[in-house]
Amino acid sequence: MKNHGFLACLLCLIIFSCSQKNQTENTQTEQANPTELETQAKVKDSIPLAKEDIGRTEWQNPELVLSSLGDLTGKTVADIGAGSGYFSFKMAQSAAKVLALEIDQNALDYIDNQIEIVGEWAKKVETRLTPANEPNLAFEEADAVLIVNTYFYIPERPNYLKKLFESIKENGRFVIVDYKIGNTPVGPSDDFKVQPEVVERELREAGFKSVSVDLQSLQYQFVISAEKR
Repeated sequence: MKNHGFLACLLCLIIFSCSQKNQTENTQTEQANPTELETQAKVKDSIPLAKEDIGRTEWQNPELVLSSLGDLTGKTVADIGAGSGYFSFKMAQSAAKVLALEIDQNALDYIDNQIEIVGEWAKKVETRLTPANEPNLAFEEADAVLIVNTYFYIPERPNYLKKLFESIKENGRFVIVDYKIGNTPVGPSDDFKVQPEVVERELREAGFKSVSVDLQSLQYQFVISAEKR
């Protein structure tokens, strides 16, 4: 009886070992042949976040911000004040081309470095060193323009906005995201913020239409969208 019990245990161990081997081989096969979506997701996740971007998703809701730009498929979009490329890379996932505009060459170098790491799809991001008082965009070069956390720092905004208006294609969209006035755990002091009603007035004076002010969707920021018509 003892021998029979030993043989039964041995048989169970062999069956278990074969089962584990098959599972391992199947897993290795799946890992060796990932689907296109899995590969794309891994590539997107490989972009290192700059220190200031860690935790940003929780309070900025980038998907909501991007939705305000509309469908970017096949379009050229400019990211003014691109910083570390937080939004530039997100927009490149659907846009045909993203112009990452910055006054800081170090920021552009950082973005270029990430493009080299990530690979082909990220090459849709083109970095461009830009003067503070110039959009540095050609006539009707962009289908859409995004400015995040930068509007206050633009000098001579009325003149800047008129030039930017010329750089956007007919029926193109312009979205500005910036910090609300008040004591918030993120963003600069109130001395470096601008009232949304000021932004709205300046956009209308520059010729933009359908100006919409959203003060509710984001906890610490407002979203203002406008169109060139």
